[in-house]
Amino acid sequence: MRFVSKLKGCTMQLAVAALLVATHASAAETTPGVTDDSVKIGVTGPLTGPVAVVGGVAEGIRARIEQANAEGGVKMGDGKTRKIDLVIEDDSLDPQRTLANVRKMVEQEKVFALVGTAATPNNLAIGRYITQKKIPNIFMYSGVIALNAPKWEVGFVPSFSTEADSFAEYLKAHKPEAKVAILYLNTETGQTFMKAFDRSIEGSHIKVLDRQPVTSQDPTVETQLSTLKASGADTLVIIAAPRQGGEAIRFQSESGWKPLTLVTNLSSAYPVLQSVGLDNAKGIITSDYLKPIISDKPSGDEGVDRYLSAISAAKVNFNFANTIGQTGYAIGDSLIQALEKLKSPTREELMKVVQNMDGWKNPLLLNGITMTTKEGSDIFPTEALQLYQFDGQKYVPLGDVMHFEGKTKE
Repeated sequence: MRFVSKLKGCTMQLAVAALLVATHASAAETTPGVTDDSVKIGVTGPLTGPVAVVGGVAEGIRARIEQANAEGGVKMGDGKTRKIDLVIEDDSLDPQRTLANVRKMVEQEKVFALVGTAATPNNLAIGRYITQKKIPNIFMYSGVIALNAPKWEVGFVPSFSTEADSFAEYLKAHKPEAKVAILYLNTETGQTFMKAFDRSIEGSHIKVLDRQPVTSQDPTVETQLSTLKASGADTLVIIAAPRQGGEAIRFQSESGWKPLTLVTNLSSAYPVLQSVGLDNAKGIITSDYLKPIISDKPSGDEGVDRYLSAISAAKVNFNFANTIGQTGYAIGDSLIQALEKLKSPTREELMKVVQNMDGWKNPLLLNGITMTTKEGSDIFPTEALQLYQFDGQKYVPLGDVMHFEGKTKE
């Protein structure tokens, strides 16, 4: 009788233990894209088309992921080491293709999450779908977060409103009576930037004399720039896609206008300057949050040197100095950090982790810049920028890092 009782107790304990093990194991088994030894992540971006330069984001992510896989994979918070199975699709920056790609990756490829989705319209296009399917869309490459899927998305790059604030602060300090002309991307990107810039210069003597819209498809910006030049402005602010932004940089120099020119990070990458002539870009001011990389030789900075090693091994299609590719690598690293913190490999847990970052570091972020979010109140991970001026060969820092933590409005 006593033996039977012990047997029953033992059997019950074994059953409970088995149930706990099964429950613990089932998280990976029942979450799409996650197995005991792999996690599948989706990336969609413009690998071809007129803005294929932005495809550097996907290439940079690939380089970081291949580096991690070559080193054995990622030890996730549940104690299991998994390799990342990266699925990359080309959307040519067409929002409808982005949506089609995401549907395919979610429904056919069964990805666990999306990472590095490029451009504001494209992230807007998939918001409703990812909300319905409860798919994380993390570390977006977009300076506008419209929160059309607030529970399921988080950005990476500083908001365009933060960049606008940094430009306004610089002008108030160094050119307090600036007469400004703005060439702006005619999307939410440009609208967000201008709204923030106008708000930042309120009460100052800075005046905006004219604004001209541009699209990423425009073959030339000469008409817009001629109009802006005629306004009498002595300061030009450029927020445009890389090709159109580069053409604007060329125009302001070759036309003899030569205003003080501030160019958003979107179109100030070194390869863009090379394409329009480094002499034409001399004197322009831009912002960045990444470490400047001016050589493909070892730098002594561990994060930079690992980046250089990764892009060489991955044979990426961008130059080492390309800040768009660097951003992709940094996004890939942040993805790895998020996975390392996942105590349970579920989509809900992933969002909880990335919406509650507390001073995360990143190998390519400038010293002094970290990533912080707070669920429900602060959705912007990176809220600090360094201004730089191009001297004809390289970017030179202007002052100290400008911090806007918790101040980004949109």
